[in-house]
Amino acid sequence: MAARERERRKRAHRRAEVRETRRDRQGKRKRIRRYILGTVTGIGALMIILSLVLPGSLGNVNPASSTSYAEGSRIDVQNPILVGENETHPEYNSSPPTSGWYQDIPEESMVWGEIIEELKPEEQVAYLRKGAVLIQYNCFFLQTVDKCTELRDNVRVIVNRYPEGVVQVHNENIEVILALSSWGWLDTFGEYDELRIEDFIQMHLDKGPASFKEQ
Repeated sequence: MAARERERRKRAHRRAEVRETRRDRQGKRKRIRRYILGTVTGIGALMIILSLVLPGSLGNVNPASSTSYAEGSRIDVQNPILVGENETHPEYNSSPPTSGWYQDIPEESMVWGEIIEELKPEEQVAYLRKGAVLIQYNCFFLQTVDKCTELRDNVRVIVNRYPEGVVQVHNENIEVILALSSWGWLDTFGEYDELRIEDFIQMHLDKGPASFKEQ
C-alpha cells in the first residue's frame, strides 16, 4: 500500500510539473506576441510620422527632376562617306541619322546655335562628324503655335549655353516632338525635358570622328 501511495504521489507531482511547464510556455508565447505586436505598431507609427515630417523639411521634390537619362540609345556607326549634293546612297540606319554619308560643309559655313532652315540628313551628319549635338524638334505634334513657340524658346535657352558645338533646328520629318543626335547616339522623346537634353549634350559633345574645335 505504501509503495502504491508513493507511486501515485510521484505521478501527481509529474503532472503538476507538466502543467507548470505548459503555463510557462504559454506565458512566453503571449509575451513574444505582445512584443512583436508592439514593435510593428511602433514602426508603423514612426513611418507615418516621418512621412508627414520629412517632406516639409526637405521641400518639394520632383522625382522627374532627379532622373538622369545620360547617353540615349547607341546606334551602329555607318562609315562616314563624303557624297555630293543630291548624290544617292544607301539608307541611314536611324531617323534622324547619327552617322554615315555626309556632305562637305566648309568649317567657316557651319552655324552654331539655332538654324532657321531645316538641315538635310547629309548636312546633319556633317555636323555630327565634327562632334556636334543636334537638337531637332517637330511642331507638327504640338497642338498650337504657342506650344511650338514655347518649346523652341526652351530649347534655345539650353543651346545658348554653348558657344559652339550644339545646334537647334526644326525637322518636320522626325516622328517625335524632340530628337537628340550625336555621332552614333540618338535619344527621342515626346516632351521637353531640360535635364535629359543637358545630360545628352554633356555625354556626347565633341565625340565625333573629327572635332569642331579644330576649326
